[in-house]
Amino acid sequence: MTRTIIYLSAFFITAFSSNAQSKPTFSSIRLQLEKVINDYPNQFSLIKGEKSESEPNTIEYKSKIEIKNAVETKVIGYTSKTKIHWVWESKLFVTEDIDVLKKLYKAYYNDISGKSLLSKGNINSIKATGPYDAPSEELRLWTNQFRMNDATGEFSNMVIDLVAEYIGFEWNVFLRVYDKEKDEDMKPTKDKNEKFRY
Repeated sequence: MTRTIIYLSAFFITAFSSNAQSKPTFSSIRLQLEKVINDYPNQFSLIKGEKSESEPNTIEYKSKIEIKNAVETKVIGYTSKTKIHWVWESKLFVTEDIDVLKKLYKAYYNDISGKSLLSKGNINSIKATGPYDAPSEELRLWTNQFRMNDATGEFSNMVIDLVAEYIGFEWNVFLRVYDKEKDEDMKPTKDKNEKFRY
């Protein structure tokens, strides 16, 4: 009996501590995002790490640039008839709690929007393409998109997406950087109740 109580106590302590550790927390992503953006003109070739297993018609690498506390960070190549379209993606956090989602999603949004990347000189500000859109329980997909203040240069096609998607009874929040020529294939559809489509 005593042994059973000890085992149960150990189980509950372990479950409680692992649950407490897995609670999402906010950390600034500015430094890591700047490194990713710096490698955008190279199609993320400098930050591709070890090659991973991937779905058909895709190529996947671990990212050498990782976001603190992120679930996973990778570089994904989607093959088409003419070229490979590269996306840097970080799954920032996962939560079941809509209040945690709203708080952290807004914190990441504020960390990205309107900020300057000092190494980019006059084209260094990142601007949201529209007003802030807060996640809600009614919709299963939420996105806010950003562009670099670089109308004619090498960053003019770059898109930064902050996406909240409801998958398997949990909110998954992603940060993605990619080229806007792929917008119709890669950004979320206008119907936010559909799954994120590439």
